[in-house]
Amino acid sequence: MDCKESRSLLPLSVDGELDVPTETALAEHLATCATCTAIRQARDEALTALRRAASYHRAPEELRARIAAALPASAPPAREAPARDRAPSRWRTLWWPLLNGGGLAAAICAAIVLAVVLPAQPAAEAQLADALVASHARALLTDHVIDIASSDRHTVKPWFNGKLDFSPVVADYAERGFALAGGRLDYVDHHPVAVLVYRYQRHFIDVFVWPADGVAASTAPAHSAQGYQVAGKTRSGMNFRAVSDVDGTVLAQLVDLL
Repeated sequence: MDCKESRSLLPLSVDGELDVPTETALAEHLATCATCTAIRQARDEALTALRRAASYHRAPEELRARIAAALPASAPPAREAPARDRAPSRWRTLWWPLLNGGGLAAAICAAIVLAVVLPAQPAAEAQLADALVASHARALLTDHVIDIASSDRHTVKPWFNGKLDFSPVVADYAERGFALAGGRLDYVDHHPVAVLVYRYQRHFIDVFVWPADGVAASTAPAHSAQGYQVAGKTRSGMNFRAVSDVDGTVLAQLVDLL
């Protein structure tokens, strides 16, 4: 198996859709090809990041215990269910008023069920950071890091004209270790965004830029996911979020420069 065939099969392998002989042949190739192995690893990391963005959050046990303690102590007998379908007794107690038209009690119980059972929404900034990490990893594994390749800001900045309804700040900081490599377009969290691509030593850094909903300046909390770091600020009505596998303090330096 050569690299061309291997790379065409990697998406199917990640999704578990290859038969055993093909998967074995691919594994043998990956054992001898560092480039294809790196692409496979990047795909795995991107898939994990995407799954993290849709995470499920259970209610804390302390909250569950307080709700259970506030419920009536007894419940009418119920038909015995198979072990795998049997709910804890406190949940049968919770649902009984609903089944018997308990008026206000039923409404309160319904609200408790919704509060405890429905997954909690992750913090907005953490959810955004996960989406940015997924976008960065996806660009790396698909070799679509740059749409316009240039270290000249007078080339990169005009390239965004007509493609976005805002004009991003574009600058080259090669003398500070952050060399402008180019830019690309992306769509994150329901927003079209400009992505400024920098090189720091042997690493790519993506800086996502888009208009802020408000005008207040703020610093985004540092975020780490699957080996990638996210740092950012909101300044002058614009959001700046930098993503890479370099140290978070390095990302913060670039954001400060922008």
